[in-house]
This record gives sequence, C-alpha cells and structure tokens, in this order.
Amino acid sequence: MAETIRTGCGGQKGWLWADIMGDLRRQGGLAGVVIDPLSVQPGSCGGETKKGTKFFISWAHNKYLFLTMTGEDLDLVEAFAKVLEYRPYCRYSDEHGLVTFEWDKEDPDGHFAELEKEGHPGLQGLG
Repeated sequence: MAETIRTGCGGQKGWLWADIMGDLRRQGGLAGVVIDPLSVQPGSCGGETKKGTKFFISWAHNKYLFLTMTGEDLDLVEAFAKVLEYRPYCRYSDEHGLVTFEWDKEDPDGHFAELEKEGHPGLQGLG
C-alpha cells in the first residue's frame, strides 16, 4: 500500500479510489472490484466486487482499516490483508446482516476490549 499513498491538498495522505481498485487487483489478486466515485470521502469509500458483494471501507494510513460488507466475502478480506500487509484482528456482524472486519496496527487488543464492552454481536477475535 505504501507505494500508492499520495499527498493531497493540505499535505494529507490519501489513498485514491482508482489506486484502491488497482492495488486490490495487482497486490491482492482480486480483479473486478469497482469503487463508486460518488461514495469517495477523505478516508472512506464504497464499492462492489464482481461477485456482487457491496462494501464500504474507512481507513487511516498505517493505523487502521474497517471493511463492512453485505456478506462475508473472504476473498475481499484476503485481498485487503495482502495490500495492507497485516491481518484483520476481529470480525463482527449486525442485525442487518452486515459483516465488519477490522485491522488495527496500533492497538488491536485495546480496541477489541472496547468492542467487547460495547457488545458487538458475533464479535470474534482473529488472533
């Protein structure tokens, strides 16, 4: 991921939506991911895989990434893990069937404890 981080307005680092698709294809080995350009905000965007999994990500470079999707798409999870070069530390779901995987490079144990305290349904550590 480091090679595609760009510095944008105000000196903020960003991951361009077109680069996300390219990184998932080249580094993650997952073709057919389309990011909706209208969903793009600083540090977040949404898209869909060629299998039809809709997803939304939010991130901070070299700190964390949250991936929420309409079903558990392990190919998408693995592609992001390859691009980020570290593994997600947990997964959980909600009452609407959305599944979230979280990566945290700074304090996964501390954040997992917070999620437990908040009572996220189906919370599982992926240690």
